[in-house]
Amino acid sequence: MTIFKKVTEGAKSIGEGARTIGKKSSDLVETTRLKMEISKLEKEMENNLSALGNLVFMQHKGEEGLEEEVDRLLRSTGELETEIAEMHEQIVRLNPKPPTCPSCQTQLPYVAKFCYICGAKIINDNPAE
Repeated sequence: MTIFKKVTEGAKSIGEGARTIGKKSSDLVETTRLKMEISKLEKEMENNLSALGNLVFMQHKGEEGLEEEVDRLLRSTGELETEIAEMHEQIVRLNPKPPTCPSCQTQLPYVAKFCYICGAKIINDNPAE
């Protein structure tokens, strides 16, 4: 193999590594953004639930005409819950878990074909990109 060919292959390898690092960095930034958004939505949901509790108590005390506000808060809270669940799913897609041995439950590298502890065959549903 010539020096030029070795240098070319090395450069390709470095380029692939840089792309992988870039993707991982991008995924980390997106995961952090999603977690911050989830935190914000959870706080909003807490506020809704607190307001709902106050409205229910006010209804218990005999106040009338609060049904529309209760319905609005219930819908809003349900929508927030759905948004939060979708964001959690996005986080899972961005950060797939490495495979686990079905026999001994050892966490394995993404590229594993067999468990290095017990030798069981591994079926990897989340291969690394």
